[in-house]
Amino acid sequence: MLGVLFNHFRIRQGSSEAYETSSAFFNDYRIEIMAILTWNDKLDIGLPSVDQQHRQLIDILNQLDEAVALGNEPGKVPELIRALIEYTQYHFEHEEQLMRDAHYDCRKYFDHKLEHEAFIQRVKQGRENAAQCPDTVSNELIDFLVKWLMDHILFSDKQMALELNPKSQTSESTLRKEQTDIMQSNLYSALRESETRFKELADQLPALVWITNSKQIPLFCNRFWLQICGLSRQDVAPSNWHSAVNPADVALLERAYDSVAKERSEQQVEYRIDRPGQDSIWILEKIIPRILRNGEFAGLMGLGMDISLQKQAAANLEQLVDQRTQELVDTNRKLEIEKNQQLSLNRQLKEMQGHLVQSEKMASLGQLAAGVAHEINNPLGYICSNLNTLQQYMRDLLEIVASAQHTVRQLPAGNEALSEFERLLQRVDLEFIKQDIPDLISEAMEGASRAKKIVQDLRDFSHIDKHDASTFDLEAGIDATLNIVNNEIKYKAEVVKEYGGIAPFVCVGSQINQVILNLLVNAAQAIKEFGKITIRTGSENDERIWFEVEDTGSGIPEEIQAKIFDPFFTTKPVGKGTGLGLSLSYKIVQDHQGQLDLQSKVGHGTKFRVTLPRR
Repeated sequence: MLGVLFNHFRIRQGSSEAYETSSAFFNDYRIEIMAILTWNDKLDIGLPSVDQQHRQLIDILNQLDEAVALGNEPGKVPELIRALIEYTQYHFEHEEQLMRDAHYDCRKYFDHKLEHEAFIQRVKQGRENAAQCPDTVSNELIDFLVKWLMDHILFSDKQMALELNPKSQTSESTLRKEQTDIMQSNLYSALRESETRFKELADQLPALVWITNSKQIPLFCNRFWLQICGLSRQDVAPSNWHSAVNPADVALLERAYDSVAKERSEQQVEYRIDRPGQDSIWILEKIIPRILRNGEFAGLMGLGMDISLQKQAAANLEQLVDQRTQELVDTNRKLEIEKNQQLSLNRQLKEMQGHLVQSEKMASLGQLAAGVAHEINNPLGYICSNLNTLQQYMRDLLEIVASAQHTVRQLPAGNEALSEFERLLQRVDLEFIKQDIPDLISEAMEGASRAKKIVQDLRDFSHIDKHDASTFDLEAGIDATLNIVNNEIKYKAEVVKEYGGIAPFVCVGSQINQVILNLLVNAAQAIKEFGKITIRTGSENDERIWFEVEDTGSGIPEEIQAKIFDPFFTTKPVGKGTGLGLSLSYKIVQDHQGQLDLQSKVGHGTKFRVTLPRR
């Protein structure tokens, strides 16, 4: 049955490049399924009904040959043989009736009839064999059917058609010559020759060549494959198809076959074949799908190359590389330890320098803020006092003006004093002044109060160098810090406060204020146009409190999030930032045995959360 497969194949040279001699053979030939016999006008015998039946017989034969080659389900081959028998019987009865109607020569008539009966018996026997064991349908049966059909059409039936036409002068020798010419020009001979050449070439290759049907049942294995796998051609079956493959590689190989069958694209796979008493050999196998002209999947073809030597060389090289790599790893590990020690020392030095610089800077800023607050507070005190006095004076003056207006209205008309007073009223809008003066004084007093509050917040904030722990009101500290950085924030963001009503707790308040200040300034600077800054407070339990500063700014890229607490690390332009704000904030939170966490996404903003113990 396996040999019949090649009746369907036409092998023609392609254009893919070869990576080795055997692979070149595999790549440079493409296999196409095609009919075993093709109809042409030379097969016509001149009787339309008989010619039509001959066409049908050739079609059934092509279907039978294809079913054998593609390894269809077991019932398909017997069914086609049965159809061939039934149609042939119908065809023979039709021919015999034509001969009887034409009073055909009796001897030749009975020769035809005996020939028909012998054919039926031969094909019936083939059907029984196929029913019991489909693999018994082999080249012999297909060859018999092709030869008989050609003899029947080109000689017996053509001779019958000529004798039914008395005017024909064609001799028996002429018919035989035409038969020979047509058979030689028919595809079947070329296919048989291609089969032989393909098998001979495949058997000479030092590579594993095999073919399966659509159900991955092996149809052909070359001599090298049989030698490597330790099987004979008769023993090859689906049950032992992968018996020589290393058990650990069977699943890998089967997945590769299934993948090629499903995706209809070639694939390469490496696996091992075990040989009793010998070392396993490595196989590099290329697998390609067999596709019919109508696009249906017909099976697989494979070419496997022995790459054991390459594998051994690669293993030796890998061992040497591993040895050298280990030596380099050991050396690098030592260097890495020394490097980390140096980096750790440098980091500690930078942190100390950073904290020192920032402490001095904040101390100086605190002294400056305290001095400025003191200097502003003195004039601000008497401004507030004078505004209160001025407010009382204005009330008295307004009473005097009201009394004067009442007195003037009592004077008789034409009185010179009354006329002068009326001219004054026309020149000065007294009613507007009476309404506006209280508002002006009230606004001035409000501004002075706000300035006094800012000065007080500045004085509280200026105690940055004070490291003594005391009771601290977190939400009041946030409000004070917001007053200080109001000019920095009011043009950049709307501030939303979501306070949780946190009770005062013990900490170094001035340092916590500095953390709040740094986070608020960073939030404002992260917003390019105008956004929102949300400040939240809350508690996790009776032991810990927290506050958050969240902005709608540009966010921090993930690759630099781990660096933002490092001293001197900044994303701002040169001269715009020292890179110490977040580093100092992180250190302050650590000193308070707290935690500073970051959540940020580019384009969506950043949130810093500070968690502190109550004590």
